[in-house]
Amino acid sequence: MEQQNTIENSVAAAILEKSIDSIDIEGVTYEIAPPSTATLILISEIVATLPVVKKVPTEEIVTSVLHYARYYRPIGDIAAVLILGAKNLIEYRTIVQEKRYLFGLIRRKTETTIKVDKKAELAKIILENVSPTTLFNVVVQRLQDMEIGSFFAITTSLSEANILKPTKEVVKD
Repeated sequence: MEQQNTIENSVAAAILEKSIDSIDIEGVTYEIAPPSTATLILISEIVATLPVVKKVPTEEIVTSVLHYARYYRPIGDIAAVLILGAKNLIEYRTIVQEKRYLFGLIRRKTETTIKVDKKAELAKIILENVSPTTLFNVVVQRLQDMEIGSFFAITTSLSEANILKPTKEVVKD
């Protein structure tokens, strides 16, 4: 019997950060994290760093792209965050090193924990190996999966509540 994709299942998957799909980049399969508010906030922060490009006439598109392309390296970061999710951007790895003393008679092992920025690694791979069309499709599809409408509803209702509260206290004599 096939399990239906109910709202409860979607919420549970988002809370538990269960992956809902995967994507293959350069022979490595990345599990796509489910939508979360933290991921959406991180994406918003990255998008805020991008320059604003005004509408360009069709005949000047190539010039405009060549002029602004250097500022759009964060697009790789956006795609990486959308794929990995907010919880999976940093990984801690333990490395065991062995040092030998006195011609190898004495051996000492040391464990070192290093912090790996998975977002930076994936962003670099995406920018170097993924075509612009594929990058566009991945970003658009993931943004559609991010349940932006629900997030907008939350922020709008909170903004309305903020507008409705008194902004000036009345002082009684």
